[in-house]
Amino acid sequence: MSPTALRWCAVPLGVLGFALRLPVTFWLQPLTWQMSLASGLLVMLGGIAVAVAIPFGTFWLLTGGIRRRPESFARGAGRFTVPASPLTACSQAMMLMFLSGGLVFTERVPNGDRMRMAEFGFTWPATVIGVGIFWVVALVILLVQRPQLHLDSGGLLLRRFLRTTAIAWDELAPGGPPPPIKRRARQLKLYLNHTPMLGQYAASEDVPIGWLHIEPAFLARAIRHYVEHPQDRAAIGTEEGLRQLRAAVGASDPATAHTPAHLT
Repeated sequence: MSPTALRWCAVPLGVLGFALRLPVTFWLQPLTWQMSLASGLLVMLGGIAVAVAIPFGTFWLLTGGIRRRPESFARGAGRFTVPASPLTACSQAMMLMFLSGGLVFTERVPNGDRMRMAEFGFTWPATVIGVGIFWVVALVILLVQRPQLHLDSGGLLLRRFLRTTAIAWDELAPGGPPPPIKRRARQLKLYLNHTPMLGQYAASEDVPIGWLHIEPAFLARAIRHYVEHPQDRAAIGTEEGLRQLRAAVGASDPATAHTPAHLT
């Protein structure tokens, strides 16, 4: 399944998560009123766990071909592109849609053992606004596809949700960046040839590698290669340049070498 198709699958799965969250409130919660505090809490947690497991378990089954991050770039317009991770974006969007199920205003039926929609004046507007905000944010995460990292002959361009950072190759310190030590690293630190901050802290820029669809160690080696081999920068964005880069940094899995740009 392509990253684009996976993003669209996240929408119905998020709706499913929202729908499964409601029975926890309207049906399961009243059952706990006759239980002890500990038993009721376990039942509620179990219900929420099941409501989360169904959509996210289905999502996990759909991601078999995408979970392994590629040692490659997408090509196009004279640059290499690292797209946003569809796994991270879809997971965040689905979780927001699931959590929005808890924003439905409810109340216990007076002298009864069941739940209902709260009956004060602004119940429906407040519910629609609260749920709507979460769903809009979820759709923005899926559609905007940020962050993204672009490499061209001039340097790096990091596009985040709210800002864009440009770094020239000559601004990057040689010998780096070091490959992430942690298996699930969230940031890749790029050290800059700038004056140390406060006289002792090396100037740096963090790349949100945990939100990018690329193998972190490969990206670190690729950046270091272009920092140390300026003569190869002119080939960035070409098929031959990608082939030379992969050979130079010892990339594996040649099948991913030609990741189509349209998948970004």
